[in-house]
Amino acid sequence: MNRRLLNQLALLGAGALLSGVVHAQSDKPISLVVGYSAGGSADLVARVVGTELSRRLGRQVIVENVAGASGMIAAQKVLNAPADGNVIYMGGTDTVLVPMVNPKTRLDWEKDLLPVGRMSAVPMIFAVPAGSPYATLSDLVGALRKNGKAGFNYATPGIGTMQHLYGALINKQAKVEMLHIPYRGGAQIVNDLVGGQVDSAVLVLSTAMPFLKEGKIKALSVSDGARVVQLPNVRRIGEEEGFNGVSLPLWQGLFLKAGTPPTIVAAYEKALLEALAQPEVRTKLAEAGITVAPMPGRELRAFVAPQAALYRDIVKTAKITME
Repeated sequence: MNRRLLNQLALLGAGALLSGVVHAQSDKPISLVVGYSAGGSADLVARVVGTELSRRLGRQVIVENVAGASGMIAAQKVLNAPADGNVIYMGGTDTVLVPMVNPKTRLDWEKDLLPVGRMSAVPMIFAVPAGSPYATLSDLVGALRKNGKAGFNYATPGIGTMQHLYGALINKQAKVEMLHIPYRGGAQIVNDLVGGQVDSAVLVLSTAMPFLKEGKIKALSVSDGARVVQLPNVRRIGEEEGFNGVSLPLWQGLFLKAGTPPTIVAAYEKALLEALAQPEVRTKLAEAGITVAPMPGRELRAFVAPQAALYRDIVKTAKITME
């Protein structure tokens, strides 16, 4: 028997073992806990991916919406459950960021959670009204430095959000002082931006795209590590002078409670990566403006570490707190 065949048999055996582990855990459904209400983008990702996970794990995956405290109530629900793989947490940027800006939050993602894998990445854009005199972020930064532009503001869905951090990052790196205007959620921001009630805003790409297509707003920069297909001429933030290749995307992934057996974590990781490779999954999410960006658990941990350091630096410099 040749070595290639032996390797293939070993892989098949490992896959069967992992599948058997998951099936043997319990006949009850797996709870996929999401920290936001039904109907939003996080809920959509969870339901699309959860359906595929059910097929691959041989167990029903039920999405459980536990909204509140920027996803932290959901995280605590997972931490209060047994470490047996029956409860999965859908986390992301808030999982890492919120404990930094709210000292009352009792969550340390590195110690309390095990990354299963990343699912998606959502770019943010820095936008201005269509009638704004600025065509690029460099134009705006140059004007702010030259003329002061006292009171020039940017709107976000709230204090301590990733949108807030994006504006604070621009302030920090470009050495300007845009005024932060926090809203209670993002529904009204685009309307106020179009109407000129605010000077600029940080928006997720999926929210901004209809208004960009209609020519009602302009994108000056993109937060991701690469230019987005929909806006090929808009520079990513890392391309701007003084930003040294930084990126600040929103991202989402799956986590299990620390202490979950490695065989279960590996089975879920395998199922997740297979689910994200399905064309129908990618199509459904792309239609909602969400980019599938799979990473296995180890790579997700390596991705988050420098992002967390960047969050912490921005939070400290801008003195951001939710208290």
